[in-house]
Amino acid sequence: MERTMSASAYGIARKHELLQATLLPQLAGNNTIKSLRCDVVFGSPSVGCRGTGICKLNANGVRNTAALRQSCRGASALLVPLDDGRGVSIVIPRAFLCVNILRNQLRHDVLKLTEPCPIPQTIVDTLGLEMKTLPPGAYPVTQYNGLFRIDIK
Repeated sequence: MERTMSASAYGIARKHELLQATLLPQLAGNNTIKSLRCDVVFGSPSVGCRGTGICKLNANGVRNTAALRQSCRGASALLVPLDDGRGVSIVIPRAFLCVNILRNQLRHDVLKLTEPCPIPQTIVDTLGLEMKTLPPGAYPVTQYNGLFRIDIK
């Protein structure tokens, strides 16, 4: 079959397919769940993505995942809506996380958001979310089979 999309768009589509094929069967046993691949940049929005929390979510593929990994500021993840869009689950393979993120962001199996993180409208629309920000709070991080799952409601 001939490719009809640009190389970068094809790479983004393949990355989502890989995440979906790897993660969704472990989450629900099938691939019928609505999901979206995105880059999660850790830190606080008000201090230039330094500190703890989630600074931004990027689903448009502009950020290069290799650059995120090299800077150790973020990781590729799969977003899955929860409770009919009233929450979102962020699922990240352990292999996608550097040691600094594990030590500083997911310490003691908790992700602390000290301030809200806006969710881009494209993500809200695609996943049918009712929430437009990730609210501040302390969210448990569940580890299972090489995956980290953070449910935010």
